Amino acid sequence: MIDPAKFSTALEKWYTTYGRTLPWRETVEPYEIWVSEVMLQQTQVPRVKKDFYPNFLEKFPTVESLAQAKWQDVFPVWRGLGFYSRGKNMLRAAQKVVQDFNGDFPREQKELESLPGIGMYTARAIRAFAWDEKVAAVDTNIQKIIEVVFPRENVENMAKKLVQASSSGRIWNNAMMDLASAIRAGEEIAGELGSFFTPEMRKAFQSEKRKLAPQKKKSGKFKIEVGAACILKDGKYLVQTRPMGKSFVGQWEFPGGKREKGESFRDCVKREIQEELGIEVSVRPHFCEITQEFEKTILVLRFHRCQIQSGDPRAQEGQELRWIAPSKFEGLNFLDTNGPCLEKLKKMRV
Repeated sequence: MIDPAKFSTALEKWYTTYGRTLPWRETVEPYEIWVSEVMLQQTQVPRVKKDFYPNFLEKFPTVESLAQAKWQDVFPVWRGLGFYSRGKNMLRAAQKVVQDFNGDFPREQKELESLPGIGMYTARAIRAFAWDEKVAAVDTNIQKIIEVVFPRENVENMAKKLVQASSSGRIWNNAMMDLASAIRAGEEIAGELGSFFTPEMRKAFQSEKRKLAPQKKKSGKFKIEVGAACILKDGKYLVQTRPMGKSFVGQWEFPGGKREKGESFRDCVKREIQEELGIEVSVRPHFCEITQEFEKTILVLRFHRCQIQSGDPRAQEGQELRWIAPSKFEGLNFLDTNGPCLEKLKKMRV
């Protein structure tokens, strides 16, 4: 087996010459590192570097400034990144940092993971880049490298050995990310580090990359699953307009959003309603399901009747909210996909 210490030493030497220059590597401020990590989860490095990262920090230079904002303030600088639930989680996390930790990001793994939107990987990344702790932030790219170079070893255990053998947790994680980027781009790895990557290993890495790539449906279309909430109160249902930044702006719909991996439709509805309206709801099994094919996607939309458990609905994305009786549905310009649901609700007892 390759000696982990020799690999990490060669990795650091390679990084001193071939490492990328990125703005978030020029700071040890946990807040700024956290912002970059969330953005990089969903957008390519050049776009984050050029536009989103500097613009966001110009508008919200500190966690306190972000905590004082509303989603309507954040949306203009987040627009274009997509995955708006992550932006909303950032807003909630900033508020929690200010309220519970006096504006200082916690250093403990569990405390970091207690913040909305921060999982194991992001928490480790913050610890490594902000405080130079020797923890491995293993994403899919770093996992692939370890699986190819150390094929018989447990990835998590080997990552721990490698980072412990390095001189710096910050350098090791940055270097592994840049190594993955270089291999992905088909670059030759120079110096001693290159000796660890035989042609067979490079081929195995590329094969693994293809295997782990997102798979399309046989039809060539991606499936999008959405949970929608038909929130009932005093004989009326809560509906909203499509907010800025989304297609069909201004048309009416029932609130809801995309189901995330490993999430049930009912849990999806609860989460989306908390994020969109700031309330807790109970969710009944779906009473209507619609499947509609578009040019590149297949949409599966499930509608659930819900009741408010706590809180008052507040528009978090600048959308208009309205309570409306089923007999008045025709007076609003609903999305076509809501049509079958509207017809069923008209026949239900309220």
